[in-house]
Amino acid sequence: MSNLLVAAERKDSTKKIRKSGYIPGNIYGPGVEGNLNVQFEGKVINKFLKNNSTGSKAKVKVKDKELLCVVKDIQYGITNKNPLHIDFYASSEDSPVKVTVPFRFNGREKHTASKLVLNILQDEIEIQGLLKDLPSVVEIDVSEMTDGSEITMADIALPEGVKLLSKEDVVVANVVNAEPDVATETETEGEIEGEESV
Repeated sequence: MSNLLVAAERKDSTKKIRKSGYIPGNIYGPGVEGNLNVQFEGKVINKFLKNNSTGSKAKVKVKDKELLCVVKDIQYGITNKNPLHIDFYASSEDSPVKVTVPFRFNGREKHTASKLVLNILQDEIEIQGLLKDLPSVVEIDVSEMTDGSEITMADIALPEGVKLLSKEDVVVANVVNAEPDVATETETEGEIEGEESV
């Protein structure tokens, strides 16, 4: 886990610390006692969120203690889309954590060359496991998919010790031909001509 964020205890109002360039946050879970109200430097969180989102793992240092955490919620501004608040769930080494992480689809360029279209129906997956075992992103190889094939949640390979929480029969993606079926198109044109001649 390479992400290390330094947090300070939050004592002022959220409005005041935002004006000072900080972003308020909370840390809760079995890894801490009670609920910690904290604040982060805005530039640090903005940099962190360039490559991370809900479900990402990080170590958060508060005073002299480093906490194993996962991002549980991020609130953004309505107009400027800047982060306004961030919540971290602090887990203990042996406590399972439920997270929702995004998919990354690899091999899509092969479909373009074959005149196929990949339809992405789901862009994230809900999983559970120990924090050390949880991936920040789930990669799916779609390069071997052909016209008419599909991938469901049950088809996705997860790391050992990680449990699928999403419904197994949910279709994640399917592949269709980018070009219309010639036979179907001709049949449709014939039906239209027949209707016009009546």
